Amino acid sequence: MTKRIDLCICTFRRPALADTLRSLRDAVVPEGYELCVFIADNDEEPSAKPIATEVALPFQVTYQHVPARNISVARNAGLDHAQGDFVAFIDDDETVSPGWLAELLETAAASSADVVFGSAVSIYPAQTPAWMIDGDFHSTKPPAPGVAITTGCSANVLIRRSAPGLDKLRFDIALGRAGGEDTVFFAQLHAFGARMTFAPRALVYERVEPRRLSLGWLLQRRFRAGQSTARAALVTSQYPASTRARVLALSICKAGLCGVSTLLRVFDQRRRNYWLIRGALHLGAAGRCLGLREQHLYGGTPPKTPDPAVRSPHHSIAR
Repeated sequence: MTKRIDLCICTFRRPALADTLRSLRDAVVPEGYELCVFIADNDEEPSAKPIATEVALPFQVTYQHVPARNISVARNAGLDHAQGDFVAFIDDDETVSPGWLAELLETAAASSADVVFGSAVSIYPAQTPAWMIDGDFHSTKPPAPGVAITTGCSANVLIRRSAPGLDKLRFDIALGRAGGEDTVFFAQLHAFGARMTFAPRALVYERVEPRRLSLGWLLQRRFRAGQSTARAALVTSQYPASTRARVLALSICKAGLCGVSTLLRVFDQRRRNYWLIRGALHLGAAGRCLGLREQHLYGGTPPKTPDPAVRSPHHSIAR
């Protein structure tokens, strides 16, 4: 019996979506599986519809206009649309390797995991600082051996629709412009009992935008990631007060150690920046425990009258 994978691609004003879709032409879909593509357009205007219509794919393609400038609303549209055995997510600035889907499915079958994360390999433009390339700070990499996976990101992931808790969970709309909504979502899914693993050879590639080629951008991104990690720990804890105190104390101590390590490597740009970035992560976690609210990093200036409930009908594109 054929098993179905619903691939959700959330997009917001990215012409690179065309490259994402073209890369799917070469994706190997293992025998016994069917791939269906769902495009959730988060712009106020249906700006991605021409791309979704014009790029021919050998799969069923469904386009939905989700005009909210809120990535959580778009991701939830993908979960609501999914009808198959698996739902997958990639980003609209990524391209997939030919063996990407096969690796995810093979790992899911071999491990019986409910969630399989894959690697996202960064492609750096010519003007990228050498220390950033050497440290490869933008890529999503496999966890260290022996480290349990309790959360992850949606840049490259396969989820069983039978995963415990999936029918009860959705991405938090309150985090849809701050980011980190996927960190919290997968932490909650893990708390429901979902088993998670990593497929290091399930590769997608992401071109790094020039605006992200600065230490300041990385510090801001990691600070927000720390906030998301702390939030995930708090929302999944049975004892949030004690968890808050523990995470705050550990984060302050780790941030201090990162500060010392930064000073010890002040003349080594790559290592110095590595410890600065790690320190920003722990400061973000401490800040969230102290009640600091997440910044809005995505979606640009919000529309005057945003309405996350507004949904347009699905538009299937025949292939």
